[in-house]
Amino acid sequence: MFGILLVVGAASGPVEAASPASAATVVEASVLGANTVQAQLLAYLARGDIAGAIAMYPLQTGRAAPAWLTDLQVAYSVANQVAGRCQQVARFIHTAYGKLGQTPQYIAFKTDETKPYMVFELANAKHASVSRTGYHVAVRVGDMIHDAYTGPLGMKLSDYLSRLHAQKGITWAVVSNP
Repeated sequence: MFGILLVVGAASGPVEAASPASAATVVEASVLGANTVQAQLLAYLARGDIAGAIAMYPLQTGRAAPAWLTDLQVAYSVANQVAGRCQQVARFIHTAYGKLGQTPQYIAFKTDETKPYMVFELANAKHASVSRTGYHVAVRVGDMIHDAYTGPLGMKLSDYLSRLHAQKGITWAVVSNP
């Protein structure tokens, strides 16, 4: 079990979790046992290293990385940081984490305004358009929110809400479909 983390760390530097939640995922993956591909994938994802997970998969299984894993990499691309792409991005993220034994949830963000625009404040303090319809969806895995704007490490809900803006505020709820 510990060897998994050492091998992973040797390939791409020391294992550093980006947040307490991702640290818990790394620990959970190693404690669960298992010297499994699933545990290794979770360790890579906890570090935000999707490319490493995709490269590791064929080495461990002898098969090409599955579409849900490559779709996850596409979901986080900067090209998806535009209004109107959130539902497909959420489906990719939800599917991937579901395949990895997690319990992802769709989270819908809404604003009820005559000009229903939502923007997301990026790390560089610029604002990206998230929605022109007053509806945006992301995925919650544990206590982290994931979408194209958060990148593969995700973001705590409180931090996400502090960056998601609409003129008259935003409400959110767990929904069954994006």
